[in-house]
Amino acid sequence: MQRLRRICTLTALSALGLAATGWQPVQAQAYPVRPVTLVLPFSAGGTADILTRAMAPALSTAFGQNVVIENRVGANGAIGEEFVARSKPDGYTVMITSTSIATNPWMTTLSYDPRKAFIPVMLITSVPLVLAVNPQVKAQTARDFVELARRQSGGLNYSSWGNGSIGHFAGENLQLTSQVKLNHVPYKSTAQALNDTLAGQVDAMFPTLPLALQHIKAGKLRALGLTSPNRSPLAPEIPTMAEAGLPGNEIETWFGVFLPTGTDPAIVQRVYRTFQSVLQQPEMKTRLEGQGFRVIASSSDEFAKFLASQTEWYGRVVKQANIKGD
Repeated sequence: MQRLRRICTLTALSALGLAATGWQPVQAQAYPVRPVTLVLPFSAGGTADILTRAMAPALSTAFGQNVVIENRVGANGAIGEEFVARSKPDGYTVMITSTSIATNPWMTTLSYDPRKAFIPVMLITSVPLVLAVNPQVKAQTARDFVELARRQSGGLNYSSWGNGSIGHFAGENLQLTSQVKLNHVPYKSTAQALNDTLAGQVDAMFPTLPLALQHIKAGKLRALGLTSPNRSPLAPEIPTMAEAGLPGNEIETWFGVFLPTGTDPAIVQRVYRTFQSVLQQPEMKTRLEGQGFRVIASSSDEFAKFLASQTEWYGRVVKQANIKGD
């Protein structure tokens, strides 16, 4: 019995000593020992997909393990978010998602609470939307677009990639700020919404600048205004909505890294440092900026505060515009 007590005492003292030296569990020390899955709640070919695939090779090198991209599509990101919320919090399921995580709580009944189910690890980038119209629409500026919608019986139509998407909110916000009638036409994916705008089936859209730029340069879309506070170096000829005489329409999409709640803090830090190291690479920063992304790489605390403010802002727009979910 005395020997047993001595063993317990030594074990306890050893544990205290390891804690004092910052020792972490073997799992956290070794992580990752197998491929890491990056879950995207959006379809392939969209802006989140473009961003993640640009970073994936460098992330694989930084992790020392293969990075696998998995697109889990549907319900404006809620299907992918739910999958990650229910995943084992071991660091091998990492989510890169967008503004939908701030809008979904206001748009639909969720089986999880985004404010409790995830750890916000890092705000990676933001990117402006652009009010873009089919060239058949007789509007050369954003102000022209509003005036045309005001004169036209029934207003003008705009597409988005679903109820509650940031493209939907951009249109609703423009209605609020300009007091004009715009009709929302939701699609199941960004590609479908874009294709019908290109075909002239819908008058306008608020795609992200990286997604729309090739079509703007080809003359298949006409850019009327950016929803960012400043012009983009990628397309300096496109004015902001405020410059076009329509202030109050600053609404950017952003992309962040999340882990399931319960993930070991040491693993959270490892994921954070990995993304930080990749985004600090000059070639990566140049590549992303060349595609229209503004690199942010915030701290976890900064991201948590930003996410809370964004969730509150979208909630106000939902109430003011009386937006209904699916």
